[in-house]
Amino acid sequence: MSTKIERSHKKGIDKDDCRKNRADAKVQLRKASKEEGNMKRRNMTAVSAEIVVEEGAATDGPGVPELAQIVIGFCEANGPHELAEQCLDAVVRLRKMLSCPNNPPIDEVINAGTTPHLVMLLQHPMSKLQFESAWCLTNIASGNKDQCQAVVSHNAVPSLVALICSESVEVSEQVVWALGNIAGDCPRLRDHVLEHNAVPLFLALVERLASDGRISPLRNAVWALSNLVRGKPHVDFAKVEAIVPVLVRLLSIDDGEVRADVCWAFSYLADCGNPVIDALARAGAAAGLVQLLSCGEPRVITPAMRAAANILTGTDTATQAVLDAGFLRALPALLMSPKMQLRKEVCWALSNITAGTPAQLDEVMRTGLLQLVIDRLDKDEFDVQKEAAWVLANVMHGYQSDPTLHAANRVRTLVQLGCIGPMVNMLDKNNPATQKLVLDALANLLAAGEELGKAKGENEFTKAFDEAEGVDKLEGLQEHKNADIYDKVRPAPPSP
Repeated sequence: MSTKIERSHKKGIDKDDCRKNRADAKVQLRKASKEEGNMKRRNMTAVSAEIVVEEGAATDGPGVPELAQIVIGFCEANGPHELAEQCLDAVVRLRKMLSCPNNPPIDEVINAGTTPHLVMLLQHPMSKLQFESAWCLTNIASGNKDQCQAVVSHNAVPSLVALICSESVEVSEQVVWALGNIAGDCPRLRDHVLEHNAVPLFLALVERLASDGRISPLRNAVWALSNLVRGKPHVDFAKVEAIVPVLVRLLSIDDGEVRADVCWAFSYLADCGNPVIDALARAGAAAGLVQLLSCGEPRVITPAMRAAANILTGTDTATQAVLDAGFLRALPALLMSPKMQLRKEVCWALSNITAGTPAQLDEVMRTGLLQLVIDRLDKDEFDVQKEAAWVLANVMHGYQSDPTLHAANRVRTLVQLGCIGPMVNMLDKNNPATQKLVLDALANLLAAGEELGKAKGENEFTKAFDEAEGVDKLEGLQEHKNADIYDKVRPAPPSP
């Protein structure tokens, strides 16, 4: 067996190469609603009884074409005051139609030519018209790409941005909701919103709402803010850097929904590469994220774990910031979580720590976490087992990169904890990438055993390896169709 660790998606084999970026490792935590179903949202209920027109009017009566003509006629007549209430009634009726839970008539509203006139109404001095029009545009933008584009193509974004800091909190809430839907559609539209200088206004609004304790509109504003940093290609960090200290402060808001969206925002930013990760670490994001890992709220723990784990893909300095915040203390409970995806994420995070400095590796060794990791390797679902194998493989790789007695003793600790049997059993998995990983790890393990057994003239781990049927499994892989695996297990040529 070769002792070289090869990672098909990496170029070298230093400690940084053992770090696993999400795209490279193809590790995907099951997406929560904020990523999957709620990157866009329709406004289904009234936000404020003070500003919303009374709901007594039934939604039956005029259809979309008739209502659209009322709105269009009002706008084209330059909004005569005596017709304002009639226009408002028409917009409210359209809003109700667009807010229905099933099959809202978005295309019908667009095809009636209403959208540009709803955009025009954002500039009307009547706050009720601004609010109801923004609500309609929110729900149109919640639709598919073409429907969202119908809003953007009529120059809605600058008009919406101009209302972010409206005197009416209800109007502000609704326009950021609309902007969140637009930004959540795709990176191109996200950048379009950013190009209109939305960030300073968003931050001013968030600070205002947090100061006033307005939780409901704050939830929407923070959700929209998270959409301004999500998506690939990654956002230009220079355009959103000012968001970071505000997000750090928002982690202390005692509201699960706000905290969850802040954590998602951090997870998106922490996926943008080392310079951004270092900026997050310097801003103190790690401490707040780690603290939330013990909050007991799954909707918060999931994105907090994702964000902290993404920071761990960065430099050793960023990794240390997470460790200094007490990250490892939160993991035993999470490794026992009934949620498979969370256990998988924890193992993935640990694999990046064990790819760090020797001191960071030793810190993991002192916690007792590796026993739990071995348990996961032995008795968990395959997706978790793969990540657990990476944790142990990186410990064993530590001997290859630093073949000292201390590094060999780390491997000995793993053997004493019972790692050989579960590692050998992973060779039975029909997954070439995992099999190659385990073969390389076992090669390093046996090399460490050779070093530790020098005094006795025998490999310290050979017996345990044989008892785990390691030799039999290696022989079985000699018929493997994968050339890389065959090369690792083929018998050595006879000596001349």
